[in-house]
Amino acid sequence: MLLERLRWWGRARSVKGQGEGLEYPRSGPELLALPRRQQMLKMLWDTTSLTQEAFDDYILAPIQRYAELVQQLPASESHHHSYAGGMLDHALEMACYGLKLRQRHLLPPGGKPEDQSSSGELWSAAIIYAALMHDVAKTLVDIEIHLEDGRNWKLWHGPIPGPYRVRYRAGRDYHLHAALNPILCQQVLGPHVLDWLLSQPRLFGLLTYTISGHTDRGGIIAEIVHQADRASVSKAMGGDPLQALAAPVESLQRKLADGLRYMVKEQFQLNQRGGVAWLTKEALWLVSPRAINELKAHLYAQGVKSIPADLGRLYGELQAHGLIEEVSEGKSVWKCEVSEGDWSQSLSMIRISPTLIWGTGTKPEPFKGKIETKGCDTLGSESNADAASVSNDEVAANEVGADENTPLPAKNKDSSDAGGSDGKAGVDLESALDDELISLFENKVEVGDESNSETFDVQDNKDEPDAPGEVGEAKGMGERFWGWLQQGLESRSIIVNDSNAVVHTVSGTYFLVSPGIFKRFASAELGGTRRWKEVQSGFQKLGHHVKTHGVNIQKVVVAGPNKTTYLMGYLLKSPRELTQAVPPDNWVLTLEKEEGRVGDV
Repeated sequence: MLLERLRWWGRARSVKGQGEGLEYPRSGPELLALPRRQQMLKMLWDTTSLTQEAFDDYILAPIQRYAELVQQLPASESHHHSYAGGMLDHALEMACYGLKLRQRHLLPPGGKPEDQSSSGELWSAAIIYAALMHDVAKTLVDIEIHLEDGRNWKLWHGPIPGPYRVRYRAGRDYHLHAALNPILCQQVLGPHVLDWLLSQPRLFGLLTYTISGHTDRGGIIAEIVHQADRASVSKAMGGDPLQALAAPVESLQRKLADGLRYMVKEQFQLNQRGGVAWLTKEALWLVSPRAINELKAHLYAQGVKSIPADLGRLYGELQAHGLIEEVSEGKSVWKCEVSEGDWSQSLSMIRISPTLIWGTGTKPEPFKGKIETKGCDTLGSESNADAASVSNDEVAANEVGADENTPLPAKNKDSSDAGGSDGKAGVDLESALDDELISLFENKVEVGDESNSETFDVQDNKDEPDAPGEVGEAKGMGERFWGWLQQGLESRSIIVNDSNAVVHTVSGTYFLVSPGIFKRFASAELGGTRRWKEVQSGFQKLGHHVKTHGVNIQKVVVAGPNKTTYLMGYLLKSPRELTQAVPPDNWVLTLEKEEGRVGDV
């Protein structure tokens, strides 16, 4: 993309009459013709279910009008996307990230299935509109646009009419643009789109609140757009957009912090043998994973559903938000020796700043004994930090009662510098966004991975039929599993299309990852995973799944950025026997179609 920008800049400079430092306005289609921008437009098309005509009218046309309005303006002076054309790239990136995040939600929230089905695409479109409009008024209050003839052009008069230069205003109010964003809505969205939005007054309100800076009233639209903005900015600044996207919505940081304060002040007894909380002059220490499990149970009881169920992921959230202190990269649990007098005990512990719990006020009396990290001479010494720590993944793997099939959180890949000078910058940048989005939704199952290697196809043995009693017992187990699955999907306690999910949507129906889904049920309902094969056999006898040439198990291909992996499992015949509203397909998954296999049920 860097090379393409240089070529474009060279063409602009060669235009007859072009003065030094001047840009020439271009049409929307010309501005969007860059390969990476075309790729992002294709991603928006692939992620919606609109007809081509509707997509062109309601999505592409506003994007073209937006491009003509912002032209080659940067998104910031010296922060993110501070190059010519940065504002357009930032908005398109946000739209792509936002639509992928939208797939995690059934919208409108709490709506009837028929409403979610009929108006779902309008909600998707609103996320794109919010991405376009969330910063557009920076072109009015942050930037001065000077035409070649000396006039100062304001975009509320329309697109830039001729050659122009850009200068940032000194002493500008960095928050003013949000209040003015709606003033350009008619120019970008147009009356046709605004009429469509107003057909859903609730959505119209959420979008308007979101782009005008009242994010506390913007609901799910504001939450998704905020995350998408963070991801795009993170990418532009050389960070990890996947980490920004993975950050849960609904102010999880606040809920975790408040939960920790409540548990420490009201539930945990400090500095007692057999307890979970120890306060020294330097730090608050909590026994891991016991204290975090109790925090998680408390938050679930309070109705907070955004807490990661996987312990490793929860530790990652606590660490990412700065609520627990990091030992070293990916590690936040210390191996400690707690002693007082002639008593001592070895414990795995996490370290928290006392200020998080008590602020700058009076704290309880500190522990009169000692807490020493193993391998360190003094508390908190970094001389042997790695030796005295436990990785978040190890904590998750050792969690008492953890689901043995729950995948550990995948390590984020180091992001390469797409702006390198090796001649491949354009290719790398053009594929980076797509690779990052794929990585976000990719199920990390390798060929031969143990999480999928136990999958087996329970064959229908016609020569040795089951005894009637065995058939009834097996079907009873299958029906129990089916009811559990249905309830889990309706209540959303079973997550669909997440990177570690055991239920996905493929080819318009549900795909159940085996053996993961059966182990999940057995662990939750049967006291352990030992009987998962019995559950799988019972499910098969219900006949809800697709069979192709006698084969029950289907293969789904996961197209990752650097490799192709697969999942094995069951494809359901009728997804609406489980839920009335079926989420959109997980776009990185494809049902493998082998010749002579797929097609007969």
